[in-house]
Amino acid sequence: MADSTVNGAGNGDYKTFTGVGFGTLMVQLSGGAKETPRSASTRAYLRDGLPSLYADGDFGMRFVGALETLLDPIVAMLDALPEHFDPDYAPRDILNLLSAWLGVDLDESQPIAVQRDTIRRAAELGRRRGTKGGLELALALAFPGVPLRVEDEGGVVASLNAERVESKPAQFVVYCDMPVSEDVQAAVARCIEQFKPIHTAYRLRVKAPSKKPPES
Repeated sequence: MADSTVNGAGNGDYKTFTGVGFGTLMVQLSGGAKETPRSASTRAYLRDGLPSLYADGDFGMRFVGALETLLDPIVAMLDALPEHFDPDYAPRDILNLLSAWLGVDLDESQPIAVQRDTIRRAAELGRRRGTKGGLELALALAFPGVPLRVEDEGGVVASLNAERVESKPAQFVVYCDMPVSEDVQAAVARCIEQFKPIHTAYRLRVKAPSKKPPES
């Protein structure tokens, strides 16, 4: 393991690293405000394409290298463009743009991971919209910490003769197995209205909070 010692004082201190099997490395320590060094272009996409006649010249290489330094931010953005539209890596403003494109309403009060998961599964949500499975998926994405379940009260009406039989409207029940506030209940109801099958009625049943035993 290498040892280190500090010689001198103030901003001009020198730190020496020594060890068995290693050379001696002396680093000058400095403090205070310093400009960030300019990053060198590592792509060399222009320099590598120069003919050997120009690549052998120092001026041509330095001139093209300066152009690469100016174009590097643009090239870097183009290289990372697919990740900008990936729900797992997209910045927040691009995430909001994706939600508008896909017709998904994001709840900004939710953690960013939940919003990314909603965008990621937007295609599946749109494909299953208007079904029991689609409603369950929408509720699970919008309320990940709330235990919600959907029970369908479907049925079949048949007639042995040619007479028309009136059937009751299709309906279902959404159960919430934990007490939640009225604001959460209203948000759940809005989500159900948005993703429920058309021409169906529903009931939302929320578990009542447990009553405290009377004090003796």
